[in-house]
Amino acid sequence: MALRPTADTPAVGRPRVERKRLLVLGREPGVTAVIAAGLRPRCEIEAGITAAEALAQVRREPLSLIIVDLAHGDLDAAFSIRALAARSPNCQIIVIGSTEHVGIADRLAGLHVHGFFPRPIDFGALVARVSLLSRLADDNFPDAGALALSRCSAHVLAYFSTHYAESFSLDTLARAVGVSPGTLARVFLRDTKRSPRSFRCDVRVEVAKQLLMHEDHKLDRVAELAGFVDGSHLSRVFRLHTGRSPGQYRVESRSPRQEARCASG
Repeated sequence: MALRPTADTPAVGRPRVERKRLLVLGREPGVTAVIAAGLRPRCEIEAGITAAEALAQVRREPLSLIIVDLAHGDLDAAFSIRALAARSPNCQIIVIGSTEHVGIADRLAGLHVHGFFPRPIDFGALVARVSLLSRLADDNFPDAGALALSRCSAHVLAYFSTHYAESFSLDTLARAVGVSPGTLARVFLRDTKRSPRSFRCDVRVEVAKQLLMHEDHKLDRVAELAGFVDGSHLSRVFRLHTGRSPGQYRVESRSPRQEARCASG
């Protein structure tokens, strides 16, 4: 049986594709988690809540793309986005927001802004735009770098962005999306190379990462908010996905921000 090349072992005869560094910012954990879970097989993803906090994280290689999900009333985001872009002068920017944020593109004149996506988010269009900008390609998705979601899969991502912590059956999900269970399972696997249940688990882990990084909840509370049974269940799944315990992740992810606060104090 032939083995598929891993991310660390490029295919023979093909140049190694450098992974893009993307930063996803937003206060809605489900939205940022769905974006991160959908793109993480192809990209190195960092997620945060605000641009100000992200400035402490962006201290390594420059970013390729920043996706900013603006919160209601966040009308001063242009300043923080400009500060982030200054750390990565050639990075591209995508903004998600409501009608009150439509004019932000004018305040970001001179930056590489490549799209404003209004709510409710069209995840299919968003993924297509990210794919186009980043030229994402690997052996699992060989279609000349194109990453596209069918309308069915885009609806599944939208569903998980708000219902990630809830239990579901394939029948329930199919009814919400408006297709048969068989069609949903087949199309979603084709588009994402994962089952809906596997993808939802990835989203839950991403939500747990954000909670561990930004909140001081006890482990059982983090598990409850992210959709896991309890702290033990979260720990087991989290270690399988990241190679670290939730406690280790919390300490390591907070260190850069603590160092930055000390340096600026």
